[in-house]
Amino acid sequence: MKVILSERNIVIVLFVMVLVTFSLAQEDSKEMEKGLNAVSATSTSFKLAKNTATDSTLQSVDINKQ
Repeated sequence: MKVILSERNIVIVLFVMVLVTFSLAQEDSKEMEKGLNAVSATSTSFKLAKNTATDSTLQSVDINKQ
């Protein structure tokens, strides 16, 4: 009778499971990175718009003082 769960077979199964887990994690991290880049781009454009609005307000205050 052949032993199905020998140490060698257990090691092979665990190795395959690790490879599958890491490949799935890599795909998920790529998707998360795309999402974070989109959020940071939106955040950056919002900050630029806010700074531009603040700069125009400051310029109008300076004009009014003159």
